[in-house]
Amino acid sequence: MPIERVEVFLDDAAEPLQVLRQPPFKLKLDTRTVPDGEHVLRVVTHYHSGGQDVQIKTFKVSNLPGVMVQGLDDGAEVRGDLEISLRIADKDIGTGPQRFPGLGAAITTALLLLVIWAFFAVSKVPNKILEEVAPPAKTGETKPAEGTVAVSVDKALLEKGQALFQSCAGCHGANGEGGFGPAFAGNANLKDTKIVVGVITKGRGNMPPQSQLDAESVAAVVTYIRNSFGNNFGGVSAKDVEAVK
Repeated sequence: MPIERVEVFLDDAAEPLQVLRQPPFKLKLDTRTVPDGEHVLRVVTHYHSGGQDVQIKTFKVSNLPGVMVQGLDDGAEVRGDLEISLRIADKDIGTGPQRFPGLGAAITTALLLLVIWAFFAVSKVPNKILEEVAPPAKTGETKPAEGTVAVSVDKALLEKGQALFQSCAGCHGANGEGGFGPAFAGNANLKDTKIVVGVITKGRGNMPPQSQLDAESVAAVVTYIRNSFGNNFGGVSAKDVEAVK
């Protein structure tokens, strides 16, 4: 789905912090210009079709050093001279030698590695997820997937799909490398006609259904992405699309 612009708002601001019009859509935020505390980042994506998608992210800024007062309890009754220590959590102010330097970081790292290992050891990660994040094949490769018998490709339908794909390149990349949308290059999911046609006609995630496309146009786009960017999964006809719909 082609994107017109992406507007990024901070907290309740009426005007966007930044407007992004070309991929890759990246925002650089200097948190030193934002007050410490809780904040909200609102990302509004505008599509050429008139649709919108809104994403809300909350975060906390903490740039100022924290101060801990030692030697004076709240509500304490005091007299005479007091010796009060102020411990400031600033990297430029020493806090004395640690008994076991780096021990906390080592424990944290070990626990993180243990959690990651446990996740992959006990969970069954769907193959489709792994295939979507697999490194894309080099452009120009036309090796068919192992065990796949390529179906004949209608050349006219392929050329029509290439022309229609120009409206998809903003999200999926001109060479199918992906971006705002998933990559097509070397994506084994494309061999499943039902998945591809279903996503285009019914939508999924941030992608709305492409109801403006007739069955032949959908078949053309599917045929193109299934046989480009290093893929060779065969053609799809309008009848195949109607069967899925």
